[in-house]
Amino acid sequence: MPPAPLDKFVRSLRNLDYTRRRMEALYQSNSIVMRDLHSVYEALFLRTVTSFEVFLEEQFIATLSGRAQYDRRRVSLRMTAVSRQALMDIILQGDRYLTWLPFSQTEDRAKIYLKDDKPFSELTDGDKSMMRTITTIRNAIAHRSRHATSEFKRTVIGNRPMLSGEKSPAGFFDRRPVRHQCGTGLKFTLANWRVSLRPYVRSFCEIERRE
Repeated sequence: MPPAPLDKFVRSLRNLDYTRRRMEALYQSNSIVMRDLHSVYEALFLRTVTSFEVFLEEQFIATLSGRAQYDRRRVSLRMTAVSRQALMDIILQGDRYLTWLPFSQTEDRAKIYLKDDKPFSELTDGDKSMMRTITTIRNAIAHRSRHATSEFKRTVIGNRPMLSGEKSPAGFFDRRPVRHQCGTGLKFTLANWRVSLRPYVRSFCEIERRE
């Protein structure tokens, strides 16, 4: 039996955090410079966001295909498909791929195929705020446009007391509580996703699986 989407996502976070630790060890041994480490931080964060989008897609498809089963009083489908390929053709609606972030795109898709949008509408306001922050940081790294950078500084940095070098995505990940220590920002981000994100993404996941 293949691993559940949530298990794959959590394992991905562990692997990315292992890479972060290895790169920080290389930096502390002077094998790489700060610029290299910052590039790694940004790449790891993008990989983390991609892993989360993969989780959303796999869980959404598992829900609509019946592989993820829920209490019918909680989750009810608006449609069924005769095969996975037919289901994908319906969901794609002529597009080549699906987008899941900003999370409002996931919610809009859930409104079409799931009654009351559940389970994807069951996030708290705090969860949705974290999704917006994640998307803002992703955009600032991936696009680097003036608008994306401005939004990052306005909504993520805000009025936080931070050094000027910490007010970029990479610097934000590298912020450190003790001078000469390697940064803890990305470590906290990955740990927070693995620990704090798990309970609420679990609400998306199947009570039982069938193949």
